[in-house]
Amino acid sequence: MRYCILASGSKGNSIFVESGHARYLVDVGLSARKIEERLATRNIDPATISGIVLTHAHGDHVKGVGVFAHRHKLPIWGHPDTLDEITPYLKPGPNVKPWTGNFRTEDLSWTPFEVPHDSEPTHGYLISDGRSTLAICTDLGHYTERIREHLLQANAILLESNHDPEMLMSGPYPWHLKDRISGRRGHLSNYDAGELLRSILNTRLRRVTLGHLSDQNNTRDKALNTVLEHVGPRGEAFIGVIEQQTVSEMYVL
Repeated sequence: MRYCILASGSKGNSIFVESGHARYLVDVGLSARKIEERLATRNIDPATISGIVLTHAHGDHVKGVGVFAHRHKLPIWGHPDTLDEITPYLKPGPNVKPWTGNFRTEDLSWTPFEVPHDSEPTHGYLISDGRSTLAICTDLGHYTERIREHLLQANAILLESNHDPEMLMSGPYPWHLKDRISGRRGHLSNYDAGELLRSILNTRLRRVTLGHLSDQNNTRDKALNTVLEHVGPRGEAFIGVIEQQTVSEMYVL
């Protein structure tokens, strides 16, 4: 399996995942044109994409889904409620594929798991090709034992590390927005990301990318250093950070 994080943050999210003949995007939260530009930086032809899988219906995850899917004639997988919610983003005649549990697309198996966020429902995914497993786990206000159990199965994780609590509380956001972000259905703090990672470290886990960083309430160094304080020096070898304007390298699992 190969994967590349095309965008991660409040201004847009998308992840490319590939195994064998299967090439999928998880979320299309930038315009179709910007997604195509970012795919081009990794020599990926949009015409070769097999389909789109959605985590939830917030605009930073679905902004470009209608145009991109229409332009490239792609099916869209998602929870039935998510697919209902994104109808305004879709062009006429979309090929939508609601799932009600685990599902398979060509060479990839998908295991959805619900995460607590203020877009209901919101899901993370375990994505497996039978040899390795990638977990996508962002947009969650807190983690549960069930989420932890899913992440224990992963060889690589894209994990939210959204904000530094002190920066958030002392920053310019109005109180209602601070309360939303820091709430139990908001976004995961650096501290909580570190606590979660410390609880799931095992020999199976080979790479962690911290993502969905807030531009206003976090920095790359704060996210990484806070998580490493929880995980310890061994984390330096396999924990990295993705920022909003950056396309990751193509990771191989």
